[in-house]
Amino acid sequence: MLFITLLGALAGAPSPPPPVALLHPQESRLVREITTTSALLGVDYSPDGTRIATCGLGRDVVLWDVATGNAIRTLKGHTDDVVTVRYSPNGRYLASGSVDKSLIIWDALTGDILRRTTDHTDYVRDVAFSPDSKLVASAGWDGFSYVWETFSGLRVAAMGAKVGAVGTYDKNRTAKGRSANMTSVAFSPDGTELLTASGDHSVRGYDTRNWQQKYQLVGHTDEVWDARYAPNGRFVVSGAWDNTCRVWDVRTRQNTYTLPAHVSDVWATTFSPDGQLIATGGGDRKVKIWEMATGQLVEELDGEAHKAEVENLAFSPDGQTLATVSRDGSLKIWRVPTLADRTWAYVKPLMAKWEKKGEFEKTADYDQRMKNRLKKPVEFRQEFRTKMLASYDRTADWQHFALGAYNADKEEYVVTTPCFSGTYMLQVAPLDAAAVREAFDQATYRNPAFELDAEERVTLKTAEVMVKTGAAPRAFTLHR
Repeated sequence: MLFITLLGALAGAPSPPPPVALLHPQESRLVREITTTSALLGVDYSPDGTRIATCGLGRDVVLWDVATGNAIRTLKGHTDDVVTVRYSPNGRYLASGSVDKSLIIWDALTGDILRRTTDHTDYVRDVAFSPDSKLVASAGWDGFSYVWETFSGLRVAAMGAKVGAVGTYDKNRTAKGRSANMTSVAFSPDGTELLTASGDHSVRGYDTRNWQQKYQLVGHTDEVWDARYAPNGRFVVSGAWDNTCRVWDVRTRQNTYTLPAHVSDVWATTFSPDGQLIATGGGDRKVKIWEMATGQLVEELDGEAHKAEVENLAFSPDGQTLATVSRDGSLKIWRVPTLADRTWAYVKPLMAKWEKKGEFEKTADYDQRMKNRLKKPVEFRQEFRTKMLASYDRTADWQHFALGAYNADKEEYVVTTPCFSGTYMLQVAPLDAAAVREAFDQATYRNPAFELDAEERVTLKTAEVMVKTGAAPRAFTLHR
């Protein structure tokens, strides 16, 4: 295959980029590797992306400087292996769960212990903060999930029940025994739901207003080990010991994708901050990145792979890097595939199939078809971009706009958003201007049109903004 020529056509550039980054991405993906003396089980980025917290069999929580790779602080307080660690969204707290059956809330800046909770009767498998950082939840090997007020420590909810024999902790596997042990916990991005995964092969969503179960996602054939929300809250990704990763549509409760993620247990799953990628880690020591728009594998990070099970992973807040930890004691930081990388991951297998001569294809016909070999990758490239942009409305968390000044002469509001660069205009007649300003916080959006800008970033071209200015919502046009 004419890789260099095809890559040039794919990029649309006069001089093609070097093929090594796309043909062997694992050779250039690793940004930093930190080696420790104990197996690592948990990892999380600070909200500002400057620090990474890790934990494991060393019984401590360690904070690392992302820029230098140096340890900043070691948090001591647990008396046994630390299985999980999470930053609060406001960056003020850290929560960690341990085999010593405790959940500790730490001051993220000073490292001081603010509170130790010992409600669980077995080890604390996972912890999570609510989006406003006011609540902290846990998943326990005792089959229960608890929720506390972060500041006061008051317990506000308890969910779950023991089903079957509860296994004991095993340092070599992190799990033993098949039951309804709680394995992960997460709040939805809007804070209205709490998600739990468990050993009974299912994922459950609870209403945070009354802590009653809203739904149960059933499909895995073995213990579900991790479950996380997409940034827009519409999808959930779950990984299980059946070696698969499943993507669920929360609205319909249906399975969107079943990814053949790993050849061994899937230990960790997560969405990228923009909702376009899914990362998984497994017992086969591999880290894989998947495309949300198509469900296809984008990349397998095995060029400098971990030498033991990949226990946990986390995207940086800006989505540029992915941190992974393993039982080999290493923390690795990887560069996340770019849009060009993702495009090539889609194009490459299609080109390989297209270039293969059919069993019953005449040589003359094949030669004639090959005359289009420089045009074909461009067509496949456009095909992927179209699919990606078409799915962006469903997969991305983009509906965040703020109303600015009104220009009565032009009959438009200035509208800004952190999701896209530049400013937008909202066409509103003077008679409706006051009502739109009053109700804009409750606006909804429909019929968006997305495109790629000159820097290959997704941007919104136009959309309809539905604002209730009277008895029923009215549509107003949002545009550049």
